[in-house]
Amino acid sequence: MKNAKTIFVRLKSMSLPLFALLVSAYFAAHGFNSVTSQKLLEQEIAALEAERQIIKAVREDLELHVDLLSSDHVDPDYLDELARRELGYAHPDEIIISNK
Repeated sequence: MKNAKTIFVRLKSMSLPLFALLVSAYFAAHGFNSVTSQKLLEQEIAALEAERQIIKAVREDLELHVDLLSSDHVDPDYLDELARRELGYAHPDEIIISNK
């Protein structure tokens, strides 16, 4: 009888740390900073970094075109290309191939 009482007292004293361990394990698996949440956030970061690189390339291209049309120095070839494309002009001896 004394042996069973000792086991019960030991189990009772271990219940609080065991409960704390189970709660910690639950939140490690399902909480805001859990392993699965971290993986999802890393995937989202990778997707946003790829999108950022695309936007950066587009911005550099637009900055190049703006520089070609700056008020200090207008590139005549680029201005001719824009005028032909927007207005639909062509020289009589040119062949136009549409890529649309």
